[in-house]
Amino acid sequence: MTGILDKFHVEHSIDGARVMARTHQLTAACTSDAQIETHIQMLKDDLDACAREMKRFVKIDSRGALFEGWPSANDDVL
Repeated sequence: MTGILDKFHVEHSIDGARVMARTHQLTAACTSDAQIETHIQMLKDDLDACAREMKRFVKIDSRGALFEGWPSANDDVL
């Protein structure tokens, strides 16, 4: 999940979740305070979306094994 700008993405692996930047340029060239505020707020909103996604991944990881409690091939099923 990246939000509306598609500037960031969340990677999830066995080591955890992290935010990666897709590009080096994060904003367009700004010529006024209002443009700066708008661009920076959009970046903040995207990072907030990434934080929610990271928290979701961490919550999934903390639940344990995906198939925990299911019978395995080694179980003696009657």
